Amino acid sequence: MKNKSLRVLLAVLILTVCMQNAHALDIGVSFAAYNTPDGKPYVEVNIEIAAVSILYKKVDGEKLQAGAEILIMIKNGGEVVAFEKYNLQSPLVDMQQSLIDVKRIPVPQGDYELEVAIQDLNAPENKDSYRSPVSVHFTDKLYLTEAQLLRSFKRDEAESPFSKNGYYMEPLPFSFYDRNIKRLAFYAEIYHSNKTIQDADYLLRYFIEQDNGNGVKNLISTGSQRKKPTDIDALLVQMDISKLESGNYILTVEARNAANELLASRVLSFQRSNPLLQFDESNITDELLAQQFTQKLDEKELKYTLAALSPIVVGDDAEILNNVNRDKDLKNKRYFIFRHFVQQDPNNPEGAYKKYMALANGVHEKFKSGFRYGFETDRGRAYLRFGAPDDLVHIEDEPGASPYEIWIYYNFPVTNQTNVKFLFYNPSLAGDDYITLHSTARGEIQDPKWERKLYNRNLTEYTDGDNYNDATGVKANLGRHAREYFTDF
Repeated sequence: MKNKSLRVLLAVLILTVCMQNAHALDIGVSFAAYNTPDGKPYVEVNIEIAAVSILYKKVDGEKLQAGAEILIMIKNGGEVVAFEKYNLQSPLVDMQQSLIDVKRIPVPQGDYELEVAIQDLNAPENKDSYRSPVSVHFTDKLYLTEAQLLRSFKRDEAESPFSKNGYYMEPLPFSFYDRNIKRLAFYAEIYHSNKTIQDADYLLRYFIEQDNGNGVKNLISTGSQRKKPTDIDALLVQMDISKLESGNYILTVEARNAANELLASRVLSFQRSNPLLQFDESNITDELLAQQFTQKLDEKELKYTLAALSPIVVGDDAEILNNVNRDKDLKNKRYFIFRHFVQQDPNNPEGAYKKYMALANGVHEKFKSGFRYGFETDRGRAYLRFGAPDDLVHIEDEPGASPYEIWIYYNFPVTNQTNVKFLFYNPSLAGDDYITLHSTARGEIQDPKWERKLYNRNLTEYTDGDNYNDATGVKANLGRHAREYFTDF
């Protein structure tokens, strides 16, 4: 009994700890000191509360809502110089989302401590805080503000707490870019450049370095903008980070004069998560797969997608695809589909999937027959594998010939050939299901007797004398153009 009671007590303790940690508030804070055109300094504070860390409750039926009490204080020693205290409520939503807010707090110039305390309104014991020194000092010389990372920005003249200088700017207080974000954006302001530089433009240079630790940095990307001296100006930049691997990075912004002398600089750190950039099949875990777009595909959609992939999957993967098609396990089907598209675009496999399926759907509609999907026909397969032909000849009523099409590719990178042709024909005259008769592409069907088969309604009009077995072509006749199209195009 004593051991049983101990086990029960331990279970209760573990459950209590898990319940407490299930909603451990996780906040991100970024800030920068700015100056208004009429010389009134203020501190802009950006706040984000992670969606998974705050408690959402059902409101109005099935809708969800969360809220937080926020206290922002700017202190000088023990004295509170300025503060904001308010409640932040999320909109009514179907799924949990992060809470984001921005406050601009006027303060005199000086050195301060910024303190942010946040408490979950639905779970008062769930709280977090942040502290950091903040310097507010502006002079008559060129001044570069701290750079603030953005999740995104867009031109928008509407009034909003997130709007500035005609742009809506969504902050990124956690300084963390996940694999779905392709571009890094940041904002900074420059004051009094005209009082430091009079006669020439100045340069704003920005660059990203990978922080390898122990002071070792690797330059990744650079950019610059040339500016004319003015009393106040802004820098709004986005940089491509789609190829940045997971790790720690440093963004540096510099102001330099015409002699390349450094006038001011700002440095900030950020993290990048891009686990699928360097594709490794071992990275596809059950947990990762459960979070992917393939999880939303039902059995019918999975089978259709696999059928659409069959024309372009070659080699060992073609045999794997056959096995997956025979397998009733939907997990294996989802794995194969995700594995294929993450190889196409590690940063956005779902985007690659949507793009390809839009093409496959179009091919199905264009070449569908009564017996199979359009992309399973010979023309559909060719279209998916090699793309649209550069030129096309479609003939339905040539004397003695079955209906046929000739596709011409002027450049054929698959085999590094030029002027490649495919001949499809419909010998059964049933529906619109053309089959491949002959091609000049290496590795594709090549039939030296293609003319005889195409003009199979005139079996006696063959070339090469009277030797029927060796004859490859047919006699020239009025209205017969297949050979002409094949040689002259």
